[in-house]
Amino acid sequence: MAKVPELKGGQMITIAYFIGILVILFIVYKILAATGLVKTAASKKIDAAENAAVDTIRTSDIFDPEYAREKGRKFLPLGTQKLAVYTEELRKALRGWGTDEEAIFVVFGNLYNKVNVSELAATYYDKYKVNLKTALLNDLSKEDAATLMAIINKLPNN
Repeated sequence: MAKVPELKGGQMITIAYFIGILVILFIVYKILAATGLVKTAASKKIDAAENAAVDTIRTSDIFDPEYAREKGRKFLPLGTQKLAVYTEELRKALRGWGTDEEAIFVVFGNLYNKVNVSELAATYYDKYKVNLKTALLNDLSKEDAATLMAIINKLPNN
């Protein structure tokens, strides 16, 4: 049988230092990952989803007023009174210091279908001469844009 060499005091201390350095590096990595300074695989996946949501808002025709006016599209309209209330709520949520994301989510959560998004965008533009899609993209973080798209995607098409 082969003899296992014994470790001397200096060698034990060297191994203990090495293990200590590894533990410290691991803790530092976890702290940096928690603060977002280091991208983990999970945070990269979340970033990709948020970027996809922002791209979807940018390229979606749902925010186009013509989406609601397409021939043959049947949908449950919001009505002028609800449209007026929702556009006012969106304007309040998007104006001033900061953005009231919850108010935006509530408005979009109250819509009946995706065509109502188009109606809302048209009314918002008619009243304030501001493109709703642009206003949302300028004021919402990527995370909030992803939440908004999740709400919109749950709406039926008609």
